[in-house]
Amino acid sequence: MVVGVSLSACSMVSIGREEPERSGGSATSGGASSPTSSAALPQGTQSTSSVTTYPVTEPEGLEWVVLVDDPAQTRAVADRLLGAGEPVISVNTAIGMVAVRTSDEDFEERAAQVDGVSAVATDRDPAWQGPEEDGSGATSLTAAPSVPAAWRGAPAQTRTAGASAAPKADPFDDRLWGMSLIGAPQAQAAAGDGDEGVTVAVIDSGVDVTHPDLSGVVDVERSRNFVVDRPEIDGDCEQDSCVDPVEEDPSGHGTHVAGTIAAARNGLGVTGVAPGVRLVNLRAGSDTGMFYLAPTVNAITAAADLDVDVANMSFYVDPWRYACAGGAPGDTPAQAAMQDLTIELVGRALADAHDRGVTLVAAAGNGRGDHGDPGTDTTSPNYGGEARERTIDADDCLSLPTEGEHVIAVSSVGPDRELAEYSDITSDPSSGTLDLAAPGGPATGGPDAVLSTYPVAALREDGLVDGEGRVTDAGAQMGVERSCPRGTGADDADPSARCGYYQGLVGTSMASPHVAGTAALVISADPDLTPDEVAEVLGETARSQRCPATPSAAGPCVGDRDLNGYFGRGLVDAEAAVDAAEKQAG
Repeated sequence: MVVGVSLSACSMVSIGREEPERSGGSATSGGASSPTSSAALPQGTQSTSSVTTYPVTEPEGLEWVVLVDDPAQTRAVADRLLGAGEPVISVNTAIGMVAVRTSDEDFEERAAQVDGVSAVATDRDPAWQGPEEDGSGATSLTAAPSVPAAWRGAPAQTRTAGASAAPKADPFDDRLWGMSLIGAPQAQAAAGDGDEGVTVAVIDSGVDVTHPDLSGVVDVERSRNFVVDRPEIDGDCEQDSCVDPVEEDPSGHGTHVAGTIAAARNGLGVTGVAPGVRLVNLRAGSDTGMFYLAPTVNAITAAADLDVDVANMSFYVDPWRYACAGGAPGDTPAQAAMQDLTIELVGRALADAHDRGVTLVAAAGNGRGDHGDPGTDTTSPNYGGEARERTIDADDCLSLPTEGEHVIAVSSVGPDRELAEYSDITSDPSSGTLDLAAPGGPATGGPDAVLSTYPVAALREDGLVDGEGRVTDAGAQMGVERSCPRGTGADDADPSARCGYYQGLVGTSMASPHVAGTAALVISADPDLTPDEVAEVLGETARSQRCPATPSAAGPCVGDRDLNGYFGRGLVDAEAAVDAAEKQAG
């Protein structure tokens, strides 16, 4: 068993590891000045002003996270590790983190002796070989954070540009009950579609930038992928670098989120909450939908580096649904150490992004859980070890980033404005761990799922779209839709990939981007607002909602109409929020 945390008590020693081969050159891609030493960077390195990622040389090794006590010393610590031949894969100078991927069993002991290092931990037990298959073919990992909207007998629709009767509406906008519920069309009519100078970061599984509803919206030059594939769970690396191209989204989750925020008003498919703003794709989710610590905090930091205004986070940091200070009872020392690092580094990253002007929005979670009194967690760890029943104390444990400081946490409602039965809640509404509600769709999905953009490649892989771009019978049953330019009929092939594809999903993952898009409209109306002021505008203008007579399976509703554990301060209201921001701006 790995000893999970090591306190530094010694000065730098000679580590004595053979230097791995790294190709020469000084290529960096985009961003502001690099947080690197004066030495030339290897080919394949990318950087922002605080985050540098390096080519992976040992893809099958354990991923270690090194905590630097003083973030100002991060570069010096990283240079010591690099100089000793350690295979560093990322350096984050804003929060004091270095990540290393290595197969060397002695790395932890060596790294702990480096001057400036306060802790070293990994999220994987070396004895763990990967998820086991159960009888249904599902892995031991938790379910994806959103649920496909499957319903039988619903025919696929191919709508062409201009087919909608609503002026300036895109073809499927009449299906977007969530936009109507939050008053997005009214906000757009009154104040426009948002300012192109406002940027929202989609910290997620990636964004398919070839999708016709997103291709002109995503700023590819500023986008980054911070994820290095882990072969033990992701399978063989598709790229020599084990880093997928930034233009791809293997799961579809991030593309769906992106469309809700800012799908273009272009005569195809759907229109987002803020179709006039720009998106930046900051990928932190792996091929299998896991959000590990290092990629996640690097993405949050990069959002601040890239002058992003809003960041949407529809995930929790794996492998712990709840990270507990000192670990939960029964956790191993290694597991406790990784949870301590998760709490510390996510906290540092959120504080840094907030202080640099990023409004942070996150999904509450889909576990029917109570953040105020979590009880037991049977899903963790969902990577790196065997899940077991853990007793969770709300005083010591956090679901991150949702319960982090400065984060607007969002629960999910259906078309009837009732809490979705899967949505997490809190029995302590004054704690600030649940702030607003937004449309995420009911658990039953079907036609009430949230329809948004989806990558055609992912649909093809699942057999929902054929090789010529037609929606298959299976796709029709899963609610897949296609929208094409004029001249492409309902049964026509799409060899030039001009059509956009759309899928219905449900979850708090779908609720959060409704709030992120509204925040972007608010900032467009008053660019001088701070993140705290944006949060206050959203809260003050939310439509308050009283507790229902019938409680959720997650627990009773605590609080009153103005603030409760199901809806926070209420359902986000884009029209009222934008109006308030405009009045405040004068």
